[in-house]
Formats: sequence, C-alpha cells, structure tokens
Amino acid sequence: MHEPLPGTRRSAGGEWLYQGPGVCSSVERMGRIPRKNVLFILADQFRADCLGAAGNPIIRTPNLDALAAEGVLFEKCFCQTNPCGPSRMCIFTSRYLCSTRALTNETPLVDAEENLAMHLQAGGYNPGLIGYNDYVQDPRILPHGHPQKTVPCYDNVLPGFDWVLFHDEDASREYIEWLRAKEYPEEILDCRRIQAPNVPPAGPGEHLALHYPARYRAEDSEASFVTETAIRYIDLRRNRGWALSLNYIKPHPPRICPAPYHEMYNPAQMPPASRRREELGDPHPYFRLMHAEPRLECERDLRETQANYHGMITELDDCLGRLFDYLKRSGQWENTLIVFSADHGEMLGDHYLLDKAHFYDGTMRVPLILRDPSPEADSARGARFDRFAETIDIAPTILEFLDLQVPDRFQGRSLLGQVRNDPEACVRREIHFEFDFRNLVPPENDWDPNECLLWVIRDDRYKYVQFGLESLPPLLFDLQEDPSEFNNLAKSPAHAAAVAECAQRMLRWRMRNEDQRMEHWAARHRRP
Repeated sequence: MHEPLPGTRRSAGGEWLYQGPGVCSSVERMGRIPRKNVLFILADQFRADCLGAAGNPIIRTPNLDALAAEGVLFEKCFCQTNPCGPSRMCIFTSRYLCSTRALTNETPLVDAEENLAMHLQAGGYNPGLIGYNDYVQDPRILPHGHPQKTVPCYDNVLPGFDWVLFHDEDASREYIEWLRAKEYPEEILDCRRIQAPNVPPAGPGEHLALHYPARYRAEDSEASFVTETAIRYIDLRRNRGWALSLNYIKPHPPRICPAPYHEMYNPAQMPPASRRREELGDPHPYFRLMHAEPRLECERDLRETQANYHGMITELDDCLGRLFDYLKRSGQWENTLIVFSADHGEMLGDHYLLDKAHFYDGTMRVPLILRDPSPEADSARGARFDRFAETIDIAPTILEFLDLQVPDRFQGRSLLGQVRNDPEACVRREIHFEFDFRNLVPPENDWDPNECLLWVIRDDRYKYVQFGLESLPPLLFDLQEDPSEFNNLAKSPAHAAAVAECAQRMLRWRMRNEDQRMEHWAARHRRP
C-alpha cells in the first residue's frame, strides 16, 4: 500500500481520517483560522456551449455570465473521461484515468486518500461536500462483512470531506422530508415519484413526458433545496474560512423542469443538432457500436429534449444567483475563490447520440469559470481564454489559491498563473481523454473487455483517437476544416504523417503519466 498523508489513520470502516493539528474541531481551530474561502461548483452533464458568456444566443444564464464577467472563462476546458464516477475521480485526485484506473461507475478507487479533500484537511480546512462524488471504496481496505466488500456501490464520499448532504439523481430523504413539511401530497413523496413529470391522466399525447412540468414548485425544486443547504452551511462558517464542494445533478437526467422552466424555451427555436444521416451507415466497428440504437431521430423529440435541457440549465443558473447574492450580502464574495465546471458534457442529439460517452467534443468539453477575488486577477476579469485546460487542473488551482503545497502526485497544473496574467504561466497545447467502453459492448460481441478502451489526443488542429482493440482502426479529424468531426482522415495517405505524429505524442504522454508515486517517494528518501 502507498504511504498515507502525514497525520492520517484508518477508521474502523477502512477510510482514511486526518488527525493533523488544528483541524480536529472548530474550537481547536479558532487559534489559526484560515480566512480564504473556496466554492467549487460541479454541475453534471453540462455542455460547454450552453452559456450566454460562451456565445450561446438562446440560453439564459445571467448569473454564470456575470460570474464569467468577474472572472475568466476557459473556452477549451476538457474532462479526462466519462461517465460521472470516473471523471469525478480524475477531478478530485488530479490524475488521469490511466493513473486512477477507476474506469467505470462501479470501479473502486485505489489510494483514495490522495485527493483534494485530504490535502485541504492537511492545510487546516475541513471541506464540506453537498451532493455526491460517485466514489467506490477499495474493497481491500474494508472490514470483513462490509456490504461493499462484495457489491460495488458509489454512494460514498471521498475521505477528507465532511459529508453535509448526500443528494444525487435519486434525490435524498432529507429533500423528501423538506417537501413533506411543505405539505406536498403524500402520494408523490418518494425519491422516484417526485422526479416524474406531471403528465396528464390521459397520457403525454404527441409529446415526450419531459415536455410537462414537475409536480413541485420552482422554489421547492431539488436544485433549490441543495442551494438552501449550501447557504446554511456557509452561513454557519462565515468569517472562519471554509471550502465547499457543491454538486448539482442538473442538467443530468431525470430530465424534468418545474414551471416556468419547462416552457421557457420554444422547441421550434432550438438550434439544429450536429449530425448527418450517413453517419448511421459508417462501417467502422466503433461507429456501428455507437449507432446500434440511434437516439432522437424524431425531430420533435430532439427539439423537446433540447428545450428541456436548456430549461434545466436556466433553473440551475437562477439557483446559483441566489447563492452568489448571499455571498455578496454576507461580505464573503471578495475572499472566495469560485470555480464552476462540470464532470462531462452531453451529446443532446449530436451524431444521433444522447447523454455522455465516446470521443466527441460535445461530451469531452465542459465549462470552466474561475473567479479569483485577488487583486492580482483584476487585469484578466471578463477574459475568455481560447486556450486548453483540463478538469484535473482544478484541484491544484484550489490548493495554490489557499497557499497550500500541490502534491507531486497531482498531474494537473494550477491555472492561477493564467488567471493572474503571469507571463511565465504554463499553458497547455493539447488535452488528453480516455474512455472505457466495455459496458457498451453487447454480450454476443467477442471483444476483450480489457482492450475496450480508447485514448484521445486533441490540439487546435487535430483530434486523434486510438483504440485498444487491434480490430478498431484509429480515427483522425481535422478540426480546422471539420469542427463537427464528421470526416475520418486516418486512412488518407495525405494525413499519414499527422497520424504518426499524434500517435507518438500520445505514447510519450502515457509514458510521462505512468504512476511514479513510489519513485517520487524513493527520491525524497534516498541516501545521499
């Protein structure tokens, strides 16, 4: 096993607990209170192009737009994998998928103590978590008889976080009790039924169910409940220094909006999806896998789904507006770093796909807004950076803002230098993405699950996709000529040099990012 952080021990349940000086309780911390705050907001399945600040002419996101106007919008931020669980493990450990090896939503994370929360603990903070982070415990550290020793479960919170409220796509018991106190009818007070749209008794008719509003009022939505919980949490810690991981399920399914958000966007005015009919007949084996069941082929279904998705985003934006207003009223706005991002995007009908998965920018690219309250960041306020960032860069950015050391095992790079216009700040020239697709392969297929992996390298010119299966040829897209990623040029003789060069860069990246933790440990302890 790897060496734990100094001052940690195992709990009876097998988790790592921090016992360093100054963080055992709020009373013990009063002698040296950290004054800076961090609010890390992570939305689920939020497309990067669904922000007014990003140039979307339809979406209404005034509060996130205002945040971007006071901070920096990274227009080319990419997550490192999907779905939710693997991506969040990369974000919170600041490591690529090839290092965490938490490949799917039910893959345990090894060395979970090496995460942002534990390093915040070591720095004197007691970080809170509202929502979820889809962490699966390593069964080897769990005691005999623990139910998760044999059955994977990601209803856990990473070690180091103070678990304030667990609330995911199935809502939470606390939310149901909150609605019960508001005297909602008992027949809908269930974590599943409360998420069902209020479809007329006669049925949805010519519409999808998501066309209809939720059974609750907008002020009683689960997003409002999460927001109120966050405000209460922060209010109890004002003037003490706090760090909060705030996780919203929106705009991830269930695809549901309360009034008036359910009809805020006219389906007829939704933008066309990026797709071509001939894609469905592409003979490449991976394309046949992707398009085995094309999604949203019906134009009406496509547009209603888009309108619903836009409504969920505006609902979330309104909730964030209330939270931002509270921070300003309470005098905490000017010493709080605010980070807004997402674990992955949403295909939303592009390429006849829905939800997340695969290698297109729609699912890889995510929003990233950083608002650094420091005077050093004043010169960049309102900037839209047309440069690459990765979601593994968020954790080291937070630690640097709090003047805490960034551990050498983190593979991300702090973005604070860029936000503060440091001429020596390191700027990425490419991004890397990995996706394990074993769970998408039908049982009758004889593909080796251990080879059902794809790697992506993307820069301003090319996107190159390499598959683990030898039977799946690579893909190459010229993003300058083909930004929608329709034309695979990997077999073109004119692009053979580009294919070889991308493959070489990908290999060198993999070699650099092999987990070298124990070598780093040995270097620190090696005799002179």
